Amino acid sequence: MVAKSEAFLLCLTVLVLSATVVLGYRGLGVDNPQDPEQRLQQCRQQCQQQQRGQEQRIQCQHRCEDRYQEEMRERGRPGQGGDDDPARRRFDDCRQRCGHQHPHDEQQRRQCESRCEAQYEEERRGRREVAVGVQTHEDPGRRYRQCRQECTQRAQDKRQLQQCEHRCEEEYKEQRHREGNPRQKKEETTTGETNPYFFDRDSFYEQVRTEHGHVMVLENFLEKSEFLLGIANYRIAIVGLNPRAFLVPHHLDADAIYYVARGCGVLTLVCEEKKETHELRRGDILEAPAGAIIYMINKDSNKEFLLIKLLHPVSTPGRFEVFYGAGGQNPKSFFPSFSDEILEAAFNTRRDRLSRIFGQQRKGGIVEASEEQVRALSRHASEGGQWPFGESKGPFNLLEKRPIYSSRRGQMHEADGDDYRPLKQLDLRVSHANLTEGSMVAPFYDSRSTKIAVILEGSGYVETICPHLSERGRSREEGGERHEGREGGQRYQKVRSQVSRGTVAIVPPGHPSVTVASRGGNLEAVCFEIRAERNVRNFLAGRNNVLKQLDREAKELSFDMPAREVDEVLNAQGEQIIVAGPEERERRERPLLPMLEIAEAFM
Repeated sequence: MVAKSEAFLLCLTVLVLSATVVLGYRGLGVDNPQDPEQRLQQCRQQCQQQQRGQEQRIQCQHRCEDRYQEEMRERGRPGQGGDDDPARRRFDDCRQRCGHQHPHDEQQRRQCESRCEAQYEEERRGRREVAVGVQTHEDPGRRYRQCRQECTQRAQDKRQLQQCEHRCEEEYKEQRHREGNPRQKKEETTTGETNPYFFDRDSFYEQVRTEHGHVMVLENFLEKSEFLLGIANYRIAIVGLNPRAFLVPHHLDADAIYYVARGCGVLTLVCEEKKETHELRRGDILEAPAGAIIYMINKDSNKEFLLIKLLHPVSTPGRFEVFYGAGGQNPKSFFPSFSDEILEAAFNTRRDRLSRIFGQQRKGGIVEASEEQVRALSRHASEGGQWPFGESKGPFNLLEKRPIYSSRRGQMHEADGDDYRPLKQLDLRVSHANLTEGSMVAPFYDSRSTKIAVILEGSGYVETICPHLSERGRSREEGGERHEGREGGQRYQKVRSQVSRGTVAIVPPGHPSVTVASRGGNLEAVCFEIRAERNVRNFLAGRNNVLKQLDREAKELSFDMPAREVDEVLNAQGEQIIVAGPEERERRERPLLPMLEIAEAFM
């Protein structure tokens, strides 16, 4: 009898709960189909039809999701976030890896588990928003950065790290191919296809700006185009200081390579109990390691101090942060974010005095110094010394090194890890090109490195041949214009970027490229070449044309004509590396045309 009563009560409870769920859905204006998923879908549709405002629709859809989750729990089914949840499995795997990686360090293990939990919660929030119909989308670039960060945490050696990062890249490419690039689609519908290898001056955003100077940061490469995946973990910034301007102390979670484009100044690096102060002038290259406190001043009373900076983030791939310790309200110091009792204990000082110290500065991240302060800050400039990150020998001046090529058409300088050790550690090469008006760099391609060219002076264009871009015919947009060619099933596009002072051009590895200076003046650029080790530069025209080395038979088979005719074309250009550009060549040959016509008349 007791068993029957318990069974009756259990059945009654189930009926009441089912009725509650049904009434809950009917309260939202939803019928009662048998399948919970169908009820959830119908509820969402009702929200879309009946609610006018976006906020009301979202709230309505949240109520639908709550009803669905409640019913799934009562039915004993896991629903989203249950035992069969992939996100939960990844979370459990992540915690297990933390235990394996830090078996004897409790603090490190807890920090690792906290990161796992944060990633899990973020993924759950994203899934919930998608489940209730909110128009959100997990950015493939963000997922790629998370994947790279996970690789850094769990890889045991360099080989494992490279393999893991390669998997991240493959997953990213697959996701972009499957889902498309929302930003690129938007640009296609408004301005046509975007030029992925060109950044105009509007591509920079202000990180710091006062009346005394500015720090501008170029947008993330990966957010511009998936074709720039190879340099996704690098950023470009420009620092401009007016006469006697002082950039206040800060540190970055990124390694930085500075190139002095104009002017002269003094830069100081501080780490632990060590300090280095360097006097910088045009052409100097200097590394600022991640975590080092940096401050600098323009020592000139008349000219701007301009530096180009390549950043390599060490915390979050493709993203970096600026941390101001010495500061106040503007720039905002990070110290007041600590608890008051923590600050009092750390500095052994009362909070009212601490509030004055960390609340006084309101002039911004770049302020003006007096002549006396400039002289004092310049007094300790040195040539180097012992440094916590390794031995330092001060800056290396690129322009004082013998150029790799020099002629009346221009000069090219290069510095690599053999010249300046930090470049080897970061696998970089820094180069400087100065083309006279009307000249051009002969067609070439790099075997491994990606070139990031920042235009310092002048104007011209960069023409790159790319096989990746989709077929669009001719189009013109912000930075350049494209033209398509297709032979034998292979598709190529010419990507032309009109460059001028303050713009940036990218040349990927393997892509044939040409740079041409306009007739208005010299074209000057500084280039950061990523993955410089084992890179080979192959010129495709000129006296050092690599095609000249082809066997005679290979030339005949490839061009389907006698090798003699091929050689006549390959040997016609007597210059190398920097040659006459199209306008210069046309101007040079124009006086010869009447003479040729006269000669033909007598033949």
